[in-house]
This record gives sequence, structure tokens and C-alpha cells, in this order.
Amino acid sequence: MTPAPQGPAPRILGNRGLRLLALLIDVVLVFVALFLLTMGVGLVVTFGSTDNSPFYLSVLVALALLFLYSPLLTARCGGTLGKLLCGLSVVRLADGSPLSYGTALGRHLAHLGMWLVPVLCLLDPLACCWDRTLRQCLHDKVVGSVVIRRSMRPAPAPAPAPAPAPVTRPAGS
Repeated sequence: MTPAPQGPAPRILGNRGLRLLALLIDVVLVFVALFLLTMGVGLVVTFGSTDNSPFYLSVLVALALLFLYSPLLTARCGGTLGKLLCGLSVVRLADGSPLSYGTALGRHLAHLGMWLVPVLCLLDPLACCWDRTLRQCLHDKVVGSVVIRRSMRPAPAPAPAPAPAPVTRPAGS
């Protein structure tokens, strides 16, 4: 008799509070990066550049952040730095596999698009609070993704202590 095949381990949905904390961490990281970029461009313009190249450089870096930070990290590592620090991962709802870059980019662009609409900018991240079944935000529903807890590998069990060597008495004692 052959044992029944076992499917993938069940996934635990990401905690709502951790999802919102991850979003806050990511927003702070992006704003800090853009602030430092703006300060650097300001210093270059102030101390000697006579053309607009620093401005174009800052636009180029901002676009790189837009198209690389969230989508690339989500596709390659399972989430942004905020999600990774909070122990979360983004996967496909259909089969639990990692998102492709295209799907991660679509998720990110849906998220950004909703941030441009006054009411949706609040409803999108808070939607996971009232979605009781899958805890999906609106941008997750658009691309069919779900946020789960990262699998925590248990620490290896300690090696058993070696058995004490038998005590032998020297002959004649």
C-alpha cells in the first residue's frame, strides 16, 4: 500500500498589523532614499553644475526606484525590505508560487495607481483589515496574490550528548 501524496505545507496568512507595518517601513525607506537623492542633487547644482543633468539623474533614479524596488524584490525575494523584516512574503493565490517580475510589477503599479486616487489611497492598504478570508488588499485582488508568513525553518535539534565511556578499572586494583 502506497502512502497518499502529501501536498504543499499549508500557508499561514500574513498578519494585518504586520502588513501595515511593512508598508510603513517601505514608505519611510523610499522617502529617505528620495530625500538623500534630492539633497545630493541640490548640492551638485549649488556647487557648480550649470546644466540640468543632476535633475535628469534624479528623475532617472526615481524611475529606477519605481520599477525596481518593489517589483524586483517581490519577484526575487518574495517581498520588499519592509515585508522581509516583518516576516512576510507575497505569493500567487492560485498555487502559492513566487510572483514573476511582470506580476509583481502589475501589483506595484496597481498599488501606485490607487495611491493617486484620494479615496482609494486609504481603501487599498486597509482592505486587508476587512477581507476576512484572504486578507487581501485591493492591489492583491487585481493580480491574484496573497501575503503569507514566511516559512520559519525550525532550528536543528541539538546533537545527542555522547554516551559516557564505560569506566574500566585497571587490572589488579
